[in-house]
Formats: sequence, C-alpha cells, structure tokens
Amino acid sequence: MRRRTLTRQSAATDAQILRLHSAMADKLLAQPELVTQVLQTLEQRYQAGIVRHSSYIHWYSILDCINQPELFKAALLDSGERMCKLRRRTVLVGVLTEQERQAILMEGL
Repeated sequence: MRRRTLTRQSAATDAQILRLHSAMADKLLAQPELVTQVLQTLEQRYQAGIVRHSSYIHWYSILDCINQPELFKAALLDSGERMCKLRRRTVLVGVLTEQERQAILMEGL
C-alpha cells in the first residue's frame, strides 16, 4: 500500500476532520437514533459502488459498537492512516447541523 505524504495542509485538514468526527461521535452517543440514517448512507454508498467492501465492513463494525462508547470513540477517532482516509470520505454526513459544523471549524482558528 502506498503511504500518503503528509503535508502541513493535509495535516491541518485531518485535524479539522478529526474535530468534526469527535463532535459527531458525541452527538451519535447522545442521540443513538441518528445511527439509522448513517447506516442508510453507508448502505446506499455501498450499493452504488462508492464504498468498497472492506470500507463498508470497517464502517459497519464501528457503528455496530455504538453501545460501547469508549470502543466506538476509539475506533472512530483512531489516528491510523486507514481511519484518516475513511474519515475524509465519511458516511457520517448529516449528523451535525451546518451551524454545529461551522462552530467546530471556527474553534480551530
């Protein structure tokens, strides 16, 4: 597998994406009913060929442990290269409102 070259810009982007995912994890844990919409997004992307089988299984296994908050957050916020790549094409779209998203992005400035 080819390693991604980490530039200052991509590191900053990854940090922003990580902050967003941390907030999304907190919101999903507080409102687990939102997981249904995330699973629908995952399924739609998989059926459309947008998500590979291995990524589908990875996302599904993360979402499947929502009832174990520490494990869920650890898996979602893992700093490994694979999870960084998956977060860049997240299936957690629509979890945060635009106002929540903007507030998180502004915190990082």
